[in-house]
Amino acid sequence: MKMNQPIGNSIYAPLILRIALGSYFVIAGMELLSRPPEAVVQEVQSYGIMPEQLATLYAVLLPYLELVGGGLTLLGMYTTLAGILVSIVLLSFIWINGVFLHSSNLFNRDVILLACALSLMYSGGGAFSIDRFRQNA
Repeated sequence: MKMNQPIGNSIYAPLILRIALGSYFVIAGMELLSRPPEAVVQEVQSYGIMPEQLATLYAVLLPYLELVGGGLTLLGMYTTLAGILVSIVLLSFIWINGVFLHSSNLFNRDVILLACALSLMYSGGGAFSIDRFRQNA
């Protein structure tokens, strides 16, 4: 095996990204839906970045955006649309929290997840995706 060659077929790389990114968003969306909506709205409003009405709309829509974006990503369905959707959500997180986390000097994980979402937008769904199945049908 040459160390400058891939160890397998590159079609599986998007699958690995889809599982990680999609799972993250589905779990995050389910967690937000398990909380009282008023608590989520108060948390978003506490950042003080958005006007109160926009913060309320954002807090109400966020769990559904995460579930839809994560589900589409996991399925590899409308991968470009899913990538755009989760990228917008991630950009909003980065806008709120910054590139570096406030509590430490660690790099914000949302920047890394954004890179995964952008990569999927460029590569497509890859192996075992509905997009690939529909393309070959």
